[in-house]
This record gives sequence, structure tokens and C-alpha cells, in this order.
Amino acid sequence: MNIEIQDLRVLRAVADTGTLAGAARALGIDQAGVTRRIQHLERVTGLVALHRDHQGARLTAAGRLLLRCADELLPRIDHLLAAGSRQDPPDPSAERLRIGAVPTPALPLVTAHARALRPSAVVEPRTVPDVCREPADGGDGEDGGDGEDGGDGEDGGDGEDGGETLPELFRVHRLDLAVIRHSAVLDAPLPERFDCAVLAEENLLVGTATGHRLAGRPGLALTDLDGETCLLVGGRRHAGLRRHFTAAVRRAGVRVALHWASDEHEAAALACAVNGALPAFPFPAPAAGVVHTPLSDAVTRHRLLLVWRSDGGAAAWAPRLADLVREAYRGAGPG
Repeated sequence: MNIEIQDLRVLRAVADTGTLAGAARALGIDQAGVTRRIQHLERVTGLVALHRDHQGARLTAAGRLLLRCADELLPRIDHLLAAGSRQDPPDPSAERLRIGAVPTPALPLVTAHARALRPSAVVEPRTVPDVCREPADGGDGEDGGDGEDGGDGEDGGDGEDGGETLPELFRVHRLDLAVIRHSAVLDAPLPERFDCAVLAEENLLVGTATGHRLAGRPGLALTDLDGETCLLVGGRRHAGLRRHFTAAVRRAGVRVALHWASDEHEAAALACAVNGALPAFPFPAPAAGVVHTPLSDAVTRHRLLLVWRSDGGAAAWAPRLADLVREAYRGAGPG
């Protein structure tokens, strides 16, 4: 599935009016149609775009990045549609660019700037699983496997956490570009024949109930979590977070009790109920009563990388694309 034009128009209308009902009136559709479009956008990107409450609908940090992409793309699309009757049919031999990314607001930015740099290309973005990487020190289990990360079967002990290596990711999904997370401390260098550029450097976050002893601090260290109950979400989409967090606490020698949840909403509810901690990547889904604080340890830091094959067609212009995305990503930022 791909992002559709109407998804972006609906997001812009919600941002303009502040409510789903207002967006429906502005677009001349029913509110259920607005809801379906937002749900489709969130499902395709793997992100939460809106926070809904009694006051209306507010854009999340991820939603603001998606809106920025919408504002860049929609005028171009409208221009093309207006001139469509005068255009020749698209060339079936046109360049195709397949872009895969782990769930991150960077994917729409990469897509928008790739289309600007390669206007004649057909750009096909998609969300892909987190990459499975070898430990940086060749260790035998820091990435999960001793029972803490799903050894009891609750986390998909059938191998769904295995992931794909970077070469497999490019081959299976026929990618030209990929956006992945990489830890300089926990992960080995990228394989040969791949080049990369850093889009952002980010830290893991920890969500806690507003009344938790750790809430309200400007930053946390892994040692602050010693003895805490930590909530992790099962399923393949969250495998990267589970691997990163469990490897980090092992490396730091921190003892935590891991509990499992089926989705982000259940994890947030459990974190509040048991007064626990909720590890998260940047741009987490908003949850009532939960505040997020960054971890400061080097082992919790990761880089968001744009990756391409050294001998691929994207090698000539991918560094320029990375520069544009890095600036836009930094400019929007979480907030």
C-alpha cells in the first residue's frame, strides 16, 4: 500500500480546521470518510498522525512532518493534474525508485525530496521491517535470545523477530534506497557494497505515568531503570525496538522486569497501571497520562541512515537527497 493523494488532502484539512468534522465539511465528505483516510495514512506509514481528544484533533510530531510533506507535494500534484490533458501518457519505461523505510516520519520526507530530485521517476515508498544486524562485538546474545526478549513465546518465538539482513532487504523488496536505524555501539558496520548518509541521531525514549518517580526529569540514564518493570510491544513491527532496548540494558548491566503487550495502547495502559516504564523510539504515539523522556546513554543512541548500493543507480544523487531530508527532518523535529 502507498500513501494516496486524498490522504494528504484530508490531513491538511484536519490541520486547518482542528476537527475531523470540520475537515469533512471543508472537503464535502462525511466524517467517516475523513477517519478512513487518516487511518489509511497511519497504517501505510506506521505512524500516528493525530491525537484525538474532547478538544478536537491535534497533529502529533509525526503528523507535523507528514503535513510538511503534504504541503510540498500537493501544489506539485495539483499543477500536474491541471496540465494533465496536455501531457503525453507516462512512459512505461520511466525510472522506478523503490524506497523502503522502518516506521519513521522520515519516509514521507525522503519520498517528497526524491520526487523533486527525480521528477521523471515513478517513486514507490513502502514501510519495511527493521533490519536484522550482527552485534558489533560478535557477541552471542546481546540482541535477544536468552528468554528476556520473547523466550516464553509471547513475543513471537516462531522467528518473527529474525528480520532481514540489509542485502536481503534490498533483494526481497527490490529497493533502490532504504531508511534504517543503526547503533554505532551495538551494531556491526554496514556490509560492503553499501553506502549511507546520516539523516538524524536520536536516543531511545522512556515513557512513564505522570506520577512516576522518573517523570519530569530532563533526561534519564539506563541505571535509573534498575529494578523497574518495562513494557514492550510484541509483533514484527516492534522487533527493532525490543532488540535495541534489551541489548542496551544487558550492556549496561541493568536489571529490569519485562512485561509484554499486544499494541502501543495496551502497553501505555499497563505502564500506568503497574507504574512501569515504556521504551520507545522517537515520535511515539501519544497516550493519555504518559510522558516521554530521552535516555542519555551512548548505547541507547542510534542513527537514522539513508542507505543505497554503492553500484546502484541512486549512488550519484543519494547524498544530495540525504542533505535535503536531514535539513527538513531537523527543521520539523519532535515537539
